[in-house]
Amino acid sequence: MIINKMAPLLQLALQYETLLTDELKESFIVDKTQNLWELVMEYEGDLERLRTDYELEAVYNLQGGFAQIILRKDQIGNLSNDPYALRLSLPTVMQYIDIGVGQICGSNLEQSMDGNSLDGAGVLLGIIDSGIRYNHPDFITDEGTTRIAYLWDQTIGNTDNQIGRDGTIYTSEQINEALRNSEINQQIMVVPSQDTLGHGTALAGVAAGNGRGSANRQNRGVAPGCEMVIVKVGHSERNYPRDIDIMRGIDFVIEKAVELERPMTILLGVGSNLEGHDGSAPLERYITRRYENWLLNFVVGTGNEGNKNTHTSGNLVTGQSQSIQISIEAPELREYGCCIWKKFSDVMSLVIQSPSGEETDELSLLTPNRAYLFDEVAVLINYSAPITSINQQVIYILFQAQGDTGIGSGLWTLTLTGTEIIEGNYHVWGTILTERQASRVRFLSPDVNQTLTIPSTAYAITKVGAYNGNTIQVANFSGRGFTADGRVAPDLVAPGVNITAPAISAETLYTTITGTSVAAAFVAGAFILLMEYGVYVLDDPNYYGEELRIYLLRTAQRPSSFAPYPNSSWGYGLICIRAALTYMKEMAENSDGRG
Repeated sequence: MIINKMAPLLQLALQYETLLTDELKESFIVDKTQNLWELVMEYEGDLERLRTDYELEAVYNLQGGFAQIILRKDQIGNLSNDPYALRLSLPTVMQYIDIGVGQICGSNLEQSMDGNSLDGAGVLLGIIDSGIRYNHPDFITDEGTTRIAYLWDQTIGNTDNQIGRDGTIYTSEQINEALRNSEINQQIMVVPSQDTLGHGTALAGVAAGNGRGSANRQNRGVAPGCEMVIVKVGHSERNYPRDIDIMRGIDFVIEKAVELERPMTILLGVGSNLEGHDGSAPLERYITRRYENWLLNFVVGTGNEGNKNTHTSGNLVTGQSQSIQISIEAPELREYGCCIWKKFSDVMSLVIQSPSGEETDELSLLTPNRAYLFDEVAVLINYSAPITSINQQVIYILFQAQGDTGIGSGLWTLTLTGTEIIEGNYHVWGTILTERQASRVRFLSPDVNQTLTIPSTAYAITKVGAYNGNTIQVANFSGRGFTADGRVAPDLVAPGVNITAPAISAETLYTTITGTSVAAAFVAGAFILLMEYGVYVLDDPNYYGEELRIYLLRTAQRPSSFAPYPNSSWGYGLICIRAALTYMKEMAENSDGRG
């Protein structure tokens, strides 16, 4: 078994399955009786041969060299030895990255460009999130028909061991059939998909709502004329999304964009934290692979970890020790993870001390996988060779409550010692928690920089921070940059505090939402308008991807009080759609200026 082909959590799960909480195991074990596990596989070559040779129970080709697979636990080691199986990982649990519309330079554009009124017509918005309230008036045309081309609800119609396009796909015709009923209960009988969280509905409204539910359409979104392809991620037995669910959603919306022959902006509203923050996470590499498959732009918020104390950093020299303290005051918390990322050229050892004073052995590469039991808490540590980059090495630490109790309260101490140091810098990131838990689980010496969440450190994605439109200040929760490998992030910022958006409640049509996902929704809407202008008005199919991202960055507003730019809070500045469109027109009129 080639150990570094496996992600750290997979290594630990294979060796210490009995110590894992039921909550964690349910995210990847699909059949306890047959011991079938679900994995993300990055591969080369013949996928069908891998299926046959390793008796894979189910396989779904996600394209771009990635596949979703189900296989017996005892075959995972054999598969990892195959030279064409490049990397294996367990699905990563993601979190929706909002807590909780009208301030944006040039939003709700009423002026025309070259005699054309821009509203996003002809462009698709793909949202992969918690679903949508499809019967909200903001997603229905004046003629009473839906603006949703396809709605794939992954949570309806799941069957055991079925992967790929499990769930149920609803077409615009089926949604229109539902809308012809006046009663909500009758509509749900025809198309039973519902957004029970409200996150996806809010993002869709900010990016593309037409405002029909508000007086004078004052709550109109940025691109009210576009059509949407919606994916509700998850499973009927899980109330959280995983990276593999997001990947399947991306594959679906791209397929529909190609089928309909329309450009698309894809909006993601999720995040995770236990990766290298350098574009190397499986979901990030998948986005990069799919980025050039069609006329696409990907957009995501930078996450809401800026003030959550989930990141710390330091620098060691040879012979020096430094302690990282984690305060946990959430007795009900059953699992928690953190990861230490360092340069592989640096040799560091680690000792973990529990709140009661018990300690692990001195851990290093000589002890790649270890487990300890301290006061009914299993502490699992993976310390192995690099997986994706020879420069980056991770020490993965997983706290798992045993029995019926939680992890409990107390101060955990991680002591790093520099044995042979060349560079010495390291970063530590902890699990993203709920708002209630976040205030009670924290690093005692946090670092607000590099608090971006995954996948906002991907190469092929526009990363959006949030600012308060009333005070013109970056929101304290907004994830800061730069990426761990030194790239600018966020790219820019957009309004993200107390934004009016469509609601899922039967009693009200609108609510307010706060977070970087809603800021990302503004930028997604901006990309849709720029695509419409470039592809349909300027008649140039090359207006997508980096071409459009550059226009937004070039024309962002940059208040002098926050200079210099780009910086780790504001990126290149505040989005200004009007300026970007004007710049596009000027560049188109001067063909020598087009790159």
